[in-house]
Amino acid sequence: MKFLKSKKSASDGKVFRSGLYSAAITAAVIAAVVLLNLLVRAIPSKYTEFDLSEAGLYTLGDSSKQVARELSQDVTIYYLCETGNEDQIISKLLDKYAAESSHITWELKDPAVYPTFAAQYGAQEASSGSVILVSGDQNVVLDASDLYDYDYSDYYTTGTYSVTFAGENEITSAIYRLTSGEQKHAYYTTNHGEQTLTDTLTDALESQNLSLTALNLLSSGIPEDCDLLIINNPAQDLASAGSLVDEMRLLRSYLSSGGKVLLLTDSYYNTPNLDALMAEFGLTRTEGLVVEGDANHSMNGYPYYLLPDYTSPTETTALDGVDTSRHVLLQMAQGITLTETDNIVSEALLTTSNSAYSKTAGYEMVTADKEDGDLDGPFALAAYARNETTEAEVIWVNCGNMDNEAAYQVVPGNCTFLQGCAASLAGQVSTVLIDSKALEAAPISVSSSVSAVLGLTFIVILPAALLAVGAVVVVLRRRK
Repeated sequence: MKFLKSKKSASDGKVFRSGLYSAAITAAVIAAVVLLNLLVRAIPSKYTEFDLSEAGLYTLGDSSKQVARELSQDVTIYYLCETGNEDQIISKLLDKYAAESSHITWELKDPAVYPTFAAQYGAQEASSGSVILVSGDQNVVLDASDLYDYDYSDYYTTGTYSVTFAGENEITSAIYRLTSGEQKHAYYTTNHGEQTLTDTLTDALESQNLSLTALNLLSSGIPEDCDLLIINNPAQDLASAGSLVDEMRLLRSYLSSGGKVLLLTDSYYNTPNLDALMAEFGLTRTEGLVVEGDANHSMNGYPYYLLPDYTSPTETTALDGVDTSRHVLLQMAQGITLTETDNIVSEALLTTSNSAYSKTAGYEMVTADKEDGDLDGPFALAAYARNETTEAEVIWVNCGNMDNEAAYQVVPGNCTFLQGCAASLAGQVSTVLIDSKALEAAPISVSSSVSAVLGLTFIVILPAALLAVGAVVVVLRRRK
């Protein structure tokens, strides 16, 4: 009996030690998992979270990253939202901004908990989901409705509308406006039948910290604070000496003091005074309208709808920050000839292919085919020039409808190009323009032939193959 008792006692001790050992291992594993979890959570989210959305809703674009990385002053972002009801797209995006720069922090402010918080920034009427950006004694309020774009253009035909996320563009633009220093002032002429600046271009220029003001040269001169003068496709020429108001004298005086001009023209309109001014910068019109002979440089079936190449300018920063992988579209454009001129530095910004030619008949042409007398390309369609004595600068785009809402829907590169030109002339160094992002993935369209093949494969062939393999396996096992 004593022997049995001793044997049982040893067995119990062994079980106890085994249980203790298992418990220790379990505790160690749990501790390791907790420690690993803490370590992973300490790693910035940009290294641990991956954006699988088709439109990159949770990823900052290159422009946003550049603006964030170049910050030298602190920006605090307040997200006005009820706790627990945050928009994950916005909160995740704010995390990305904070991870990109130590100068950016953000806080959630629940209006129910802090009912008077927004009022101190003049945002007492801001709706839930709005964002307030603060830097020093300046702030920008982005209402929740500004963070999404709603397109109702198809509503009356399909009963549906589309929603895209514009939050990144709005937030990055606000950060840039808060931190880029003194606001620049751009004026656009209005008394010559000019084309009105589109809302898209206006928003893009304002995001560049440029204020826009209409200017009637008949009633006032060019203001002293004019950092940029925009003349957008005038239908009438500026008046010269002998007129009631010598507008060309005002313009030349402005340029002689180092002024900056962005000019868009159309060969349909006769503007000899403006042409003479551009000639002083070594830029003259090429006779006719440009037609592209290379199908890769024009829209399909429309050889006078040009898709020019960007150059690599060395004298201007107009294309810095511009996504040159995006096409620009110039419809019914005229070439620009660059002539060597004393004290003038000039270079092309957009050029056609070598296969382009200019129809000397212009708008009177009866065929787009090349004929005798037409001029051989390539041609500059947009050009930059600077007077090294006065520091005056001009950018001339010889296409009147480049600023066009319909064109922006097809080729958003038009807007970024014009924005880059304006920013460069006004002394800004960054181009801030980010496309809205689709909230839904585009539906996949499958042709009927492909659908039939896929159906046959997955409904008939694969099941039959699996049955055959199974039958072979069963037979082989039975034979063994």
